[in-house]
Amino acid sequence: MKYLILIAICLVSGCATTHEVNFSADNAKIESWEPVDPAPMNARISEAVTSGENWRASPMEATIRLLGGDRDTRIVRLDESKNRTEGADTAVVVLVRDGFLDDSVRGDWNKIIYELQTDRSWRIRSVQRAYRCYRGQNQDRYTRMLCP
Repeated sequence: MKYLILIAICLVSGCATTHEVNFSADNAKIESWEPVDPAPMNARISEAVTSGENWRASPMEATIRLLGGDRDTRIVRLDESKNRTEGADTAVVVLVRDGFLDDSVRGDWNKIIYELQTDRSWRIRSVQRAYRCYRGQNQDRYTRMLCP
């Protein structure tokens, strides 16, 4: 009986957490990242709420609106993980872009953690960003270092 209760507790607590989402292009390692101030992005979401735009109700759509998508890139990967299927109140979106038309920066990795608000819009709690370079030491990994 004790084991059944323990298993039930583990299952319930597992349902209430957001899964770690850290994929990249070509399985490149994410070595380090820099924090990005979410205030300007949250201001854009607030404007969307005021004007009645629907994209503010979807973390995936918000990520594309805020960071851009597949323009001038070779690969775009987008993944979303919510803390539960019904009644989710936390979501993690990872956007990876690779193959930029740039002679230095090959791509970027962005991880955004969203929280659901009472008005049913999603606001950003935190943003992490890393870069991958065409040359130099960061060709096989994403880091917070700017490309040479």
